[in-house]
Formats: sequence, structure tokens, C-alpha cells
Amino acid sequence: MQPDPDDLYDRLRAEGLFAESDGDLIVTDAFAAARADASDRVDSLDDDAREDLLADYANEERVPREDLASSPDLLADAVAVFETTETLDRPTSVLVAQSIRRSEAAADEPVPSGFLSLSAEEIEPFIEQHAASVLYFWRDDCEPCESVKRDFETVLDRNRIPESVGFAAVYGPDYVDTLREEYEVGAAPTILFCAGGEIDSRYVGTPGVDALETELSVLLDEAGV
Repeated sequence: MQPDPDDLYDRLRAEGLFAESDGDLIVTDAFAAARADASDRVDSLDDDAREDLLADYANEERVPREDLASSPDLLADAVAVFETTETLDRPTSVLVAQSIRRSEAAADEPVPSGFLSLSAEEIEPFIEQHAASVLYFWRDDCEPCESVKRDFETVLDRNRIPESVGFAAVYGPDYVDTLREEYEVGAAPTILFCAGGEIDSRYVGTPGVDALETELSVLLDEAGV
């Protein structure tokens, strides 16, 4: 079972992995130091020691060994997450490390400020844990995605949105088959508006600020938030 993203991030803030800065989540200095130390240690491991470490952190249902073995930096970040926090097991530490790395990679990409970066596996629990949520699917080299990013930031800046509403972004090219089969998402940008754990409506393309505000207002009314 995947951990609920919001509950997990709240817990990780309390445990000192994340802090808030101007409304955004950032990693703490303690994690940054642990990350540098873990990277040095993983780089210095011989083959046998690396295999032992992979066995500790891999989980075939959640984090396949081959995925972890192909990314020494991810393995090191997972070690740093595990050593910084108090309550995570090792495979969950890998999932958190993946999320951190996705968020960092997305910093210069068309992901609106205030949106949580999710994997395809995290979509369902995210929708289920929010009375209302908005999911934005994007790709690289996509001017319409840049436009949607700007429009969402305008909407969030000039409207008071209840904290119970979830906003998340998913990088489509990493999950093409899953998104097509489970969510009927096959193009970017696509926006899903969700209420009561179900997809309520969708928009493919660039709706513009006014249409986003209207759709969001309707969604909040239907969700009762």
C-alpha cells in the first residue's frame, strides 16, 4: 500500500527532512549534509557491499532492484532519507528520495509553484485523500505546458483556495502506459479535476485563467469545500 503523500510529508516535516520556505517545501540542512555523506559512502563501496545495500533498500513490489541499481545517486539519497528520519523503512525511504529528486528536476520545468510532484503510483492515494484535487500532466519542450503553469500560478495567487484541496503534477513521459490505461491521459498538458475520490472532469490543452477559475469553483462546490 502506498503511503498518503500529504500525511507522509507532514510526518517528514516533523522529523526534520523538510521545512517550509515561502510556502514551498525544501530539504533541511540536516538532510543536505546527510545526502553528501551518503553519496561519498555509496561511491566508495565495493561490489559486494553495494549488493548488500541494494538488498536492504529494494522491494520488488515498490522499488525493483534493477531500478535502484541503475541509479547510485538515488540509492545514496535513499540512505540519507533513512538516516535523517525516524519512522521510515528503507523501501519507503527510496520512494521519498524519488519524490525529492523529481521535485528538484522539475524546478526549472513547467510545474506550477505549490504543486506536489507525484509518480503514477501516487495518483490514486492522492485523489482518495482529498475531497477535491487537481492533477496536471506535463512533458518537456511543451509551450502549452508552460502556459498552463503560468495560468495556474495566477489562479492560485489571486484566489483563496482551501488547504484541503490538493494540487499535484505528474511528468507524463515516465508513465505513458499507466496514464493511458488507468486515467485516459495521452497528451500534455492534461488537467484532471477530481472530487470524492473520482475524476469529475478533464481539460486537454490550455484552458486559460478564466476557465481554470470557473472549473475550480465548480469543483469546490461539488466537493463541498
